[in-house]
Amino acid sequence: MKEYKLKEGSSVILDLIRGVSAQIVVVGHGISFFGIFTFLHEPNFPWIQNIAVLIFFLLSGFLISYSTVRKILIDNNYGFKHYFADRFSRIYTAFIPSIIFVLIIDLISKRLQPLSYAYAEVFDVKTFIANIFMLQDYPIFSFLPNNSIMSFGSARPFWTLAIEWWIYLAFGYLMLVILKKNKVTISNLMVLSFFSIVPVFNLIMGRGNGLTTYWVFGLIVYIVSTLDILKETNQNFKLLFAILSTGLALSRAYLKMDAYDPIFAFLLAITLWLIIDIYKDKNISQNTIKIIKYNASYSYTLYLVHYSILSFIKTHFDNTASPYLLFIIGIVSANIISILIGRYTELRLTKKVKLFLYSKIDDGRIYNEKPRL
Repeated sequence: MKEYKLKEGSSVILDLIRGVSAQIVVVGHGISFFGIFTFLHEPNFPWIQNIAVLIFFLLSGFLISYSTVRKILIDNNYGFKHYFADRFSRIYTAFIPSIIFVLIIDLISKRLQPLSYAYAEVFDVKTFIANIFMLQDYPIFSFLPNNSIMSFGSARPFWTLAIEWWIYLAFGYLMLVILKKNKVTISNLMVLSFFSIVPVFNLIMGRGNGLTTYWVFGLIVYIVSTLDILKETNQNFKLLFAILSTGLALSRAYLKMDAYDPIFAFLLAITLWLIIDIYKDKNISQNTIKIIKYNASYSYTLYLVHYSILSFIKTHFDNTASPYLLFIIGIVSANIISILIGRYTELRLTKKVKLFLYSKIDDGRIYNEKPRL
């Protein structure tokens, strides 16, 4: 494994992509709910929110691979327990408050207009608990009659979170238990097989048409980035190549009318690789960095709760105002609520939970956050 460190320019541009992608998901669902800007969705163009989800998986594949390998190189004692603490604190400190928010807003919605509430079949204790354990759309359940588990209540985007979670567990266990420790035992293979049920199922099928494969594309972007094969390449040529790959990707999406098309995903992965390289030596003003990081700081929460907010507005205020006005209210409301929740959970609570878990893992010794990335 090669020593590789993201430079500030590349890190900031990844934050920008993450934050903008979250906003695109909100806008995409907003135009779907309120029936506006039809040129931005099928049959005129693939759903832009699906494109953003694809980008999330590419980013995740790159960043988790980068973070895990770097931590292994920095600290040889870094193991699966530490990795689990990292991933658990990142995922659950925002997820638990978000699912509680969905529970509350759906209870209000159901109480106000019981007949208009569209998610009654998945608004129950069984689904709530299953979502806590990331069992929504679990492959085994789909083969059982009347026992499929879906996303809880109005939180339709939760399905992608379960795929991410199980990819994290499978990747971390493979890297830190089987490969790093070179412990290929029956019990380890059984654990890896259990963690891999969802990722393997989603390699070529499942919702999203192979999201695990696109996560792997992000991992490949990381591997190629460590090779630094563009070191001697002219910046203008790299920029031209990035524009070309983006243009080909959008053309492919338009022709196939499928945001989860593998060739489209591959072309976007090439664009991501080029953008990371192009921006590694770019100087970005501190004011711009602050804006980008602020937008990215609550993007995960925004992704989790926006659908429920838009659904609530659509259900209770439809036909009371212009759909364009409701759209704007929905976008603004989703961002404000996400800032109020996410700025604390994603920034402060995540660190607190991580430090607590690390202290338990290492017998009270708390690691410095900086080298842990």
